[in-house]
Amino acid sequence: MGQMLVSNEERTWAMLAHLLTLVGYVVWIGAYLVPLVIYLVYKDKSSFVAFHALQSLFFQLAVLVVAAMLLVLSLTIVLACVTIPALIVLGVGALAYVIVAAIRAYNGELFEYWFLGSWARQIVGI
Repeated sequence: MGQMLVSNEERTWAMLAHLLTLVGYVVWIGAYLVPLVIYLVYKDKSSFVAFHALQSLFFQLAVLVVAAMLLVLSLTIVLACVTIPALIVLGVGALAYVIVAAIRAYNGELFEYWFLGSWARQIVGI
């Protein structure tokens, strides 16, 4: 989307807002709690960090909703053949997207997640 003039600390925290969601692979609530805490700490300090943290939270919640829908659909034998591979693709795709977002945030870019980034942009006001 574009680059902002931000400090190294801001770039680092924006990157961590994305990468630390991977804690959710170990501690389930970590994927949601970490970006929420970063957002709450930085919402009045840095719109750059707040934007990345909020969007990271939105993305993790969206992945949760899609995964839950796929799990419900997989309860039938016929749909399990489709939804279980879809869950694997979702997990790998989400991991790749988080890494790309983290790299772009560390480069000082206002990277937007597809569909969710504009919501975060409106809330943060950038």
